[in-house]
Amino acid sequence: MNVLSKLSIIINEKEIINANLDIANHPKTVNELLRAGKVKALTIKRGSYYMFRIPVRVGAEKPESFFKEGDIAFDYMGGWLLIFIKSGSYFGKANFIGKIESKMPEIKPGTELILVFLP
Repeated sequence: MNVLSKLSIIINEKEIINANLDIANHPKTVNELLRAGKVKALTIKRGSYYMFRIPVRVGAEKPESFFKEGDIAFDYMGGWLLIFIKSGSYFGKANFIGKIESKMPEIKPGTELILVFLP
């Protein structure tokens, strides 16, 4: 994975996750997320992944429906950033955009956090 960009997730002013974003293979999706910069979002948990609403619109870019633990994907139809806490299927298709660098900690549903997209 050719990595030039990062995602940082912050809760209560403390960074809990760092992730690499794959701009080389998914430039449209990652560039739109970079334009969003810093986004506040509520945590939603659905089985094998967490979901965060991101105000970004982008089309399909090599969409997939099965993801591995630690994968990050973007649901281009609904505007959801997905972080997989275990391997599993997504009900639709999403653009794979990166991988978290460490194990995802447990986050309570409804927790507000900040997602920072860094070039």
